[in-house]
This record gives sequence, structure tokens and C-alpha cells, in this order.
Amino acid sequence: MAVTPRTSVVLLMHHAELYKSTSTGRLLHRVIPSAHLRLRGAPEGPAPAPLLPERRLLLFPDPSAPVISPELVNDEPVALLIPDGTWKQARRITQRDPAVLGAQRVNLPPGAPSRYGLRRSPRPEALSSFEAAARALGVLEGEAIETRLMAAFDLWVERSREVREHGEQIAPSCRAGA
Repeated sequence: MAVTPRTSVVLLMHHAELYKSTSTGRLLHRVIPSAHLRLRGAPEGPAPAPLLPERRLLLFPDPSAPVISPELVNDEPVALLIPDGTWKQARRITQRDPAVLGAQRVNLPPGAPSRYGLRRSPRPEALSSFEAAARALGVLEGEAIETRLMAAFDLWVERSREVREHGEQIAPSCRAGA
């Protein structure tokens, strides 16, 4: 189920996330094929920054940043920058990636708690990268896009839990190393 938002989505992913089965950033890139993927921390260095609109919003918790809103964007083309990794890796990305230079930091509005549950988060209000992107796009583009994204997310979480619980019942040809 591919989703095509009007907003440019740029995923600033720590390279280790690319290989994790619990990576919501990988899922986001699959569900939003137009999203730009920029790997960070890889030995060969980051991919070149995509050509982005001048206005960039960095989605990462910051007590001094405004809450993302349609009024904040004011119908201008924007790129939504989403760091993806552990909280420590994501924080480093927000401090070191050249794509974030000059980007305006924004926070999410309060909302429903995380439905992820496949990894532990440091705070109860924390969301996965996918959930944060879905909420931000819902604010900017309307509830319908958030609903579509979260339907894909919920299905992925459900299937991931089934694999964890019943992994031994997966066909041998689907197992790693088989």
C-alpha cells in the first residue's frame, strides 16, 4: 500500500537500522516510495543530500521548538526530515547531518500513545519514526494520510509479533541461513 504525500519526506537513517527487522524507517521508506533515504554512520560516508526545498522541518523533540502545524508551513513546499535510529543515534544525526543545517526544529502535537511495542522507548510519550512521520503528515496534509499510514503500520506490527511468537512455524525456506 504505497502512499504519496505532497510533503517531501527525508529519512535520515543510521546505517545499522537498515538491517534490523524492527526498523520502522525501512517500513516508512517502503510505504512512501518517494521518501528520500539518507544513510548515516556508514563507513563509506553518507549518500549525497537530495535536492530539497529551502524550507526544511526537522522532526525531533525539542522543548524550545514550535509544534508542527499547517499555519507554520503556510502552504509553502517543505521537506520533513525524520531521524531514524536509537534515540542516541537519532540525536547525533540531528547534530551532525549537513541536511539538518538551517532546518527548523518542530515538535509533534500531543496524541495517542505509541502502538509500536517491538522496542522499548525511553519515555511513555515517545513514538517510533514511522508513527512520528504519520502524525506529522496527518497534521500537514489531513487525517486521511495518517490513517492510511497507520493502517500499514498496524498490519506490520501485527505480523512482526506473529513472527516473534511463532517463528518456528515459518517455512524453512523463509528462515535466515536456510
